[in-house]
Amino acid sequence: MASPESFFIYDLFRAFWTRVVGLFFREIAERNAHLIPKTGPVMFVVAPHHNQFVDPVILLMHAARRVSYLTAAASMRRKFIGFYGRCLRGIPVERQQDLAKKGVGRIKLEDRYAEPTLITGIDTRFTEQVKAGMKIMLPKDAGQSKVVEVLSDTQLRIAKEMKELSALEVLTQPDGSAYKVVPHIDQDEMYRSVYQRFDNGECVGIFPEGGSHDRTEMLPLKAGVTIMALGATAANPDVGLKIVPTGLNYFHPSKFRSRAVIDFGQPIDVPPELVEKYKRGGSDMREACDEFLQTVSEGLKQVTLNTPDLETLRLIQCGRRLYQPNLHSLTMAQQVELTRRFIKGYDVYRDLPEVKELRERIEDYNMQLRYYGIRDHQVSTMQVGRAEAGALFVWRLVWLVIMGLVALPGTVINTPVFVITGVVSKSKARAALAASTVKVRARDVIATWKILIALVLVPSLYTVYSLLAVLFVRRAPQWALAAISGVSEWSSFRIYAWAWALAAFMSYTALVFGEQAIDIV
Repeated sequence: MASPESFFIYDLFRAFWTRVVGLFFREIAERNAHLIPKTGPVMFVVAPHHNQFVDPVILLMHAARRVSYLTAAASMRRKFIGFYGRCLRGIPVERQQDLAKKGVGRIKLEDRYAEPTLITGIDTRFTEQVKAGMKIMLPKDAGQSKVVEVLSDTQLRIAKEMKELSALEVLTQPDGSAYKVVPHIDQDEMYRSVYQRFDNGECVGIFPEGGSHDRTEMLPLKAGVTIMALGATAANPDVGLKIVPTGLNYFHPSKFRSRAVIDFGQPIDVPPELVEKYKRGGSDMREACDEFLQTVSEGLKQVTLNTPDLETLRLIQCGRRLYQPNLHSLTMAQQVELTRRFIKGYDVYRDLPEVKELRERIEDYNMQLRYYGIRDHQVSTMQVGRAEAGALFVWRLVWLVIMGLVALPGTVINTPVFVITGVVSKSKARAALAASTVKVRARDVIATWKILIALVLVPSLYTVYSLLAVLFVRRAPQWALAAISGVSEWSSFRIYAWAWALAAFMSYTALVFGEQAIDIV
């Protein structure tokens, strides 16, 4: 059982990060939080993992219970992130991609038919670099297999042949393929930590896709989530563990002051018959894990948006925007639910002639919007008379100028923040994209880096402005201070404190009035 001090630190840092992330987003709506069990152990299975370190905080904002996350051990070893991870009682888990090392030389299959498990090396040093129990991994997740025997510096035998077409393509090339060596990872300590949390009636959060990404569909779920659930129940039949599928749906996840929806699904019980099957081990254990993983996957599909590609997602979203309810406008949570239902319907009826015709009409509609340079929500305001349109234009222009003037000082003093966070986050995205095999544009890391950089840059910038204000008051001629008479008599600390507060106030007004200006536009 954790000490009261650790829970105090957890609550303190949880409050800090939820307010920081809450400032980044304009609105975060939730659906069905009442389904979360009030007591007993809970495993939150969260997907899709579209926003790296932001995703866990959004769950912390809307789950009334304390949640500890499984966190990549590589992240926990980083000074800044590891510190906060430990404060939030994170459970480190080693990932094979974090421990993989580049193999010396190249590897190939000499005879894929007669010896499909015999790997031949070109300028390799298997006896020095590889041991039985390790894995060899091909580039771009083309394939991997466990090593059962190292025969020499240039030959080793793997447990099973790599049948994937992508693996065969690279392994049968004359010059072979590059590869990585993955050491054996013992996860027993991690599983013991998770089981202990469940025995104590605590909650654990896991992202079963294994890492963040920016695809429009969920990645295949890792088996670890089922091993934890079935293993914990097998070790303690009275634990009473519940699995809560949790969906995260974003409206422009990498943009400042965007929107998000978190959706909690119906809690899933751990079936006793699968627990008994899991206890028998071997093939029965694998079958139990596969069956329960399918149940968890179906639960996640009920709370997430999954489309095969970006074009389909844009089509569905446009169709949802064109849908007009009779009596009321839709809340953000209702918009997400409607989009989810449209996706389900489209998957079933996409080949019908009527649906194909509707798709063509929506694509033509989107093309016309791009041609005229307008947004979808602006179309309904186009059907007005000249006088009414002129009056509306004048009113909006005047109001826009007023709000722009109010927001201008805060915008100017925060311009370095906007520029630096934009440049650095895009640079980090390019690096993440180069190191990943699943990311499309690596947008999943941008929001995290914007927040981390702003946390350091904003107070530093305000401190510089405040020191400059003190220097100005102390060095400026008397006539320059005529408009703020009496300030020259203040102490330096008082000037510094008021300047800091003024910078924060101008930033807040820029935020509020800037959003209203954007809404008008």
